[in-house]
Amino acid sequence: MKEIKKILILFFIFVLAQNFYGQDYNSHEIGFISGAASFTTDYGARNNFSANVGGNVGVGIGAIYYLNFTDYRYRWNQRTSYFAEHFRLRGELSYMSAKLDHFGKYVDENQTSLEADKLRAMHGTTYLVNLGAQLEFHIVDIVDFGSRRIPDLKWSPYLSAGFMVDFYNPSLRSDLGDWEQDISVIYEKWRVPGAINVDPKITGSATFGIGTRHKFGEYSDILIESRWQYFFSNYVDGLNAKQDEANKYNDWLVWLHVGYVYYLN
Repeated sequence: MKEIKKILILFFIFVLAQNFYGQDYNSHEIGFISGAASFTTDYGARNNFSANVGGNVGVGIGAIYYLNFTDYRYRWNQRTSYFAEHFRLRGELSYMSAKLDHFGKYVDENQTSLEADKLRAMHGTTYLVNLGAQLEFHIVDIVDFGSRRIPDLKWSPYLSAGFMVDFYNPSLRSDLGDWEQDISVIYEKWRVPGAINVDPKITGSATFGIGTRHKFGEYSDILIESRWQYFFSNYVDGLNAKQDEANKYNDWLVWLHVGYVYYLN
């Protein structure tokens, strides 16, 4: 959490500096995003498609804000730096949720053991609120694209990276009974003390994305983006089998979403 605070402090200093020194050139945008989020957690077997891609899928929505370090209204005598014309800062507040189940060979129909039944009986949910920022690198000049002065320039692909502060609230239930009263209904590796924690908490995450904007109107764009988000905690789903050698990574997700962006000035 100390590292997250340092990052956020540096981010706000950076934003304030940009506003102070370049306020004559700054421009702003707002918008929203919505799409499907695929969660990869302790639910499901590693390298199983349903567990990692097709099964534990939820929804996400968010509000976004962009700070551009240049005025994208084209002015021949007011060109700025390469950084200002290819990078923009994006702030985001988003919400995600997903239902989580086990998939893979350990819950196949041919598995008839009691432990397999316990896996099949486990069901989880997790809820996420993300607040953070990303720096986007646009291959196309932001002024050229935003000013609409080049009619054939309709797409603006970009890469992004950033940090989020995340509030998560997981839950767990079993079809076999109340696991808090009788832990024996849970699969063996999560019966170890500390392997289950469904308390709501705050963590951080790193994000990396790829996307593109497409001209929609004179002052608006449609965006399409795929983003990978890696959490600094392994309890986002409520489970963390620390003694299991297969449990090497923290929870993460891939969010595929579309959005709408409106130019404020």
